Amino acid sequence: MIKFTSLSIALLLTAAGFARAEDAKPAPFKPAFFAFQNGVNFGSLEDEARTLKELGYDGINQVKHGGARLAARIAAYDKVGLKVLSIYLNVRDKPIAAEVVKPFENRGAMIELTVNRMTPTTVEAVRQTAKMAAKMKIRVALYPHHGNAVATMAQAMDLIKKVDHPNLGVMFNLCHFLMDEKAETMEAVLEKAGDRLFAVSTAGADLGGRSWRALIQPLHKGTFPQKRLFAALKKLNFKGPVGLQCYAVRGDKRTNLKNSMAAWKKTLDEI
Repeated sequence: MIKFTSLSIALLLTAAGFARAEDAKPAPFKPAFFAFQNGVNFGSLEDEARTLKELGYDGINQVKHGGARLAARIAAYDKVGLKVLSIYLNVRDKPIAAEVVKPFENRGAMIELTVNRMTPTTVEAVRQTAKMAAKMKIRVALYPHHGNAVATMAQAMDLIKKVDHPNLGVMFNLCHFLMDEKAETMEAVLEKAGDRLFAVSTAGADLGGRSWRALIQPLHKGTFPQKRLFAALKKLNFKGPVGLQCYAVRGDKRTNLKNSMAAWKKTLDEI
């Protein structure tokens, strides 16, 4: 028979307490990080997949082609264990055709959906797109874009309310937000999106910038504090993916991606 002294019992209870504390620790905030296709257009599909793998990205997002071309990209990325996260499409008065996104079926993928002009049938077109995608387990995230009918987070949330389908959410895009909305409202805007915040995109950006050159830079540049954005997302327990916007960024693409990855890791370490 094993005899327990008061000291051994105390030590066991202390150890159990430490174990419970370890179990209760929240998981580290580390969203999956993808690069927009507009920053990865170099070499073959195999070359771009290997490069993103080497640099530490989880894959690519906002690809421009569906159907067979999408299937070919998915196959190339599968070979190196990376993911093709999303396709970038616009809806106006007709829903997105199922065959365009069929290669994404049951792959945890997403449609980033712009609405450049509203027509009398746009709401129903978005609703049918969300329903079609739900059957294939593809999420649909409205992509607020400067100059479009859905340009702001508020406009996206209004359309989500009208469509009224659980498979429709929104993607917060820092560059478009800074172009069209007030930087000081960011935390409130993110909180209001709630569980409809499906994804986020970021880039180095200058506060007060009024051009894409100022609002879309490699992540280690710009005066906007990336720590502020991701601290807000961490507070909201955001678990979605993050994409790196690279539109019209000058310089060597591989160097830009490498520098942005270093800045990404630094930001996560700081929060």
